[in-house]
Amino acid sequence: MRILFINKYENSGGAAIAAQRIAAGLSQYYHTENHFVVGTHRASAGVTVTRPGMVRNVIERGLNVVTNKLGLQYLYFPFSSPAIMRAARAFQPDIISLHNIHGGYFDATLLPRLSVVAPVVWTLHDMWALTGNAAHTFGDTAWKSGRAGKSEHKHSPAMGLPTGNYLMRRKQRLYAASDLHIVSPSEWLYDMTMESPLTREEPLYHIPNPIDTDYFQPQDRAASRQALGLPADAPVITFVSERLFNSEFKGGAELLHILQRLDQQLTHKVYLLMIGRDRIPGTFKHLECVYTGYVKDTQKMIQCYSASDIFFYPTKADNLPNVLIEASSCETACITFDVGGCREIVKHGETGYVIAPGNQEAFATHTLSLLQDPARCRQFGKAAREYVEQRFSMPVVAKQYYELFQSVVKEPL
Repeated sequence: MRILFINKYENSGGAAIAAQRIAAGLSQYYHTENHFVVGTHRASAGVTVTRPGMVRNVIERGLNVVTNKLGLQYLYFPFSSPAIMRAARAFQPDIISLHNIHGGYFDATLLPRLSVVAPVVWTLHDMWALTGNAAHTFGDTAWKSGRAGKSEHKHSPAMGLPTGNYLMRRKQRLYAASDLHIVSPSEWLYDMTMESPLTREEPLYHIPNPIDTDYFQPQDRAASRQALGLPADAPVITFVSERLFNSEFKGGAELLHILQRLDQQLTHKVYLLMIGRDRIPGTFKHLECVYTGYVKDTQKMIQCYSASDIFFYPTKADNLPNVLIEASSCETACITFDVGGCREIVKHGETGYVIAPGNQEAFATHTLSLLQDPARCRQFGKAAREYVEQRFSMPVVAKQYYELFQSVVKEPL
């Protein structure tokens, strides 16, 4: 089976990581031939980049900025669109596996055109396919009636004029004209695709994002801590701090309030292992920050998870975050807000805690209870690993994708 993967980035961001893992699982277990078409890449084999030369890239990006300010989000890419179509025709795939198409390289009018080449299986990584322009609406449910929310155009990826209703009608028309099959990695997003007037008439599926549990597994705790400059016996809380305080999704302000509450209740030192370049403002009495800087190497990420007692994920909007799956696979108890599909990864009271959105006091209280009970914390971690193996492991998810692809391919293989 020949599969063409299309995504904004080759290996940066949650959608890209999920697409790469799906491809790897299909190749390993079903010997598929995979090719990637991306907007941005890092010179890997088997990848076609849609980004044009320097002059054309400047022209296309300038057009995108202007049209976006006019509320005509991602409507015209004179160089990227032909590049995507050329790559699709040249590869002659049996299936086109579509992932993140928002970000300034993909015009949705390509959907019916790509459908002529091969059936399109679109894995959604946020709400953008259901809305006028927003990746997440933060509780606004206007999308259920096919309308854009009043302030939706201000949410990322934001645009100028509020033309969301026009963009939703355009999407619905293009979806109907395409050979489209929609996958939602989380049950949360699957339920919304069932409700949306844009997608409910399309074939819909729920398949989670995979992880290689043979690769993401716990390392020696003492060695991991020593490598990261952490004491052997002190409690360690870890979280990702990259772009934490300049993203409307990541919950940086909420995290800061949680840490302040936690610091007031602690009577002993706890280390905060921060994965990323952002730094926590202010000072604490009992919390000591350890900064890793930007971490690109997945082995170091595994080391960070393995060194941790608890992994924090105070997100305000998400689908099925890879970092929660990764941390759980490394036997780390997780605490997160009940947002998106987070509760589908963290089982409340079994592998960690899932806190009502915005309840910072409960987040701090449950953290303190785990810190005071190391045995329960370890038990949560082991249960988390078992759950990930059962539901998110590579062979489990690859089988679901392969069976789906086999069922929609134009000529059964």
